[in-house]
Amino acid sequence: MPFENAIASVAATGGSTNAVLHLLAIAREAGVDLEIDDFQTVSERTPLLADLKPSGRFVATDMHRAGGVPLLAQRLFSGGHLHASTKTVTGFSLEEESKSAVELPVRK
Repeated sequence: MPFENAIASVAATGGSTNAVLHLLAIAREAGVDLEIDDFQTVSERTPLLADLKPSGRFVATDMHRAGGVPLLAQRLFSGGHLHASTKTVTGFSLEEESKSAVELPVRK
């Protein structure tokens, strides 16, 4: 399913419920069958990896400093939570993009 990676990314970062509304709207405009139940299915099997606000403890810049989206993708990929062959905007697959991830310590 084309939107499962997006849903998993939102779930792994404690994303806002606004993401549900936006992804449903995007899917509808693209003619992709996406239902609210799909969010529950993907979320139940996706671990929380980055406890981001609005309900979490950290902000997006904290995640960026720790390794950003490539690190998130690497962790989700290594746990089998992403469709790794999906191409990114760079033309590389998520698997290829995640190989460049470097985790850095974050000091507050």
